[in-house]
Amino acid sequence: MQFSPYIVHFILGFRPAIRLAVSCERNVSYLPKAGAGGRSSFSGVVATVFGSTGFLGRYVLNRLGRGGNQIIVPYRGDEHDYRHLRLMGDLGQMMFFDYNLKDPESVAKVLKNSNCVINLIGRQYETRNFSFDDVHATGAQVIAKAAKEAGVKRLIHVSALNASEDSPSKFLQSKARGEMAVREEFPEATIVRPATCFGHEDHFLNYYAYLRKLPLGVPLIDGGMKTTKIPVYVTWLNLQIADVAQAIVNAIHEDESIGQTFELVGPEQYYLFDILDYIYRLMRRDLPHYTMPRGVYNLVAWVLEQSIWSPRLTRDMLFREFLSDKVTAGLPGLQEFGVEPSSLDTIAISVLRRHRQSFFWDESIDSDAPCRPTSSYVSS
Repeated sequence: MQFSPYIVHFILGFRPAIRLAVSCERNVSYLPKAGAGGRSSFSGVVATVFGSTGFLGRYVLNRLGRGGNQIIVPYRGDEHDYRHLRLMGDLGQMMFFDYNLKDPESVAKVLKNSNCVINLIGRQYETRNFSFDDVHATGAQVIAKAAKEAGVKRLIHVSALNASEDSPSKFLQSKARGEMAVREEFPEATIVRPATCFGHEDHFLNYYAYLRKLPLGVPLIDGGMKTTKIPVYVTWLNLQIADVAQAIVNAIHEDESIGQTFELVGPEQYYLFDILDYIYRLMRRDLPHYTMPRGVYNLVAWVLEQSIWSPRLTRDMLFREFLSDKVTAGLPGLQEFGVEPSSLDTIAISVLRRHRQSFFWDESIDSDAPCRPTSSYVSS
C-alpha cells in the first residue's frame, strides 16, 4: 500500500500526541524519558495546567514547554483564548480541552492521564457566574479531589500572599479556604503564595503606568506611604530570567516541596509611593498624584463595580491595592526552589519602556536613581 509523503510527515509530526494517547492505557506515573532534554525531548512529565490562559499561566507553559514536558491545557471559552499558547511547546506536545470548573466530571476527564497538576486559576473580581469561593475554594477542592482519585503524583496549587480567613478581603478569604480544601483532599500538595507579581502584561506596573491618563493624577490613600510591597518577578519569554514561573516548574521535581507551603517574594520591600515614583521616572513623565480619603475612594470603587463590563476597580481590589505584603516567618521561598529573586530595578525598564514617548525611547537609564527600598529610610 502506497502512502503519500505528506501523510507520512503528518503522522510522524504527531508522534508525541500519539504517545500521549497511548499513555491512557498504562500508568502515566512511570512514562519513560526520551531525548537529550529540551523542547524536542520528553521529560516523562505529563502536566495538566488549569488557569493557563491567564497572566501567570502563559509563562508557566513556556517554561514547561522548554523542558520537554507534555502539557494538557483545559480552557473555558473559545479558540481565541488559547491559540497564542500553541507556540509554547513542540508540535503534538500540547493538547487543549474545554471544561467547566463547576462540572467535576469534566475536570476529572482532563487530568486523568497526567502525573502532575498545576492549579493557577484565579479571579480578581466576582461575576454573576463565579464568586470568589466558586473559583478559589470550591474549584480548588474539585481539582484536588479529582487529582487524588486519578492517582496524580504532584499537585501544585497557587494561592496568594496575605491569604487569611480573617482578612476583610473576600478574595483573600477565599484563597485561604482554598488552601485548606486542597490540604484536606490532597495533603501532599505544594502550595505557593506569590506576592504582588510584575512582568509583561501585568496588572501592577502597567496598571499604574496607564493611570497617567486620569485628568487629576493618581489617587493614593495616605499618600502611598503606609503601604509596602515586596514585588516578585514572573518572567518574560525572551529573557532567561524567571522567578515565579520557574519556581512552579521546579516544584514538580523537588521532592522536598511535597506537603509544604512557599511564599514567593522579591528581594526588596518598597513603599507604594516609591514604586510609583520609580515607574514615572522610568517613563520620563511627571507623577501627578493626590491623597484621597479611603471612604471616598471606596465610593468611587463601588460605582465602578456596577459596570456591566469587566470592572476596572472594585472595593476588594482597592483594599488589596493598599494592603501591605507580609511574609510569614519560617516559610520557605524562592531560594528553596533554586531561584534567585530578581530586583525591580533590573526588570522594570523592560516592562515600562513601551510607555515612553518616542523621543525618550532609547534614552539610557544608567543615571537614574534606583527605587528606594524601605530599609534605606532606616539607614538614612
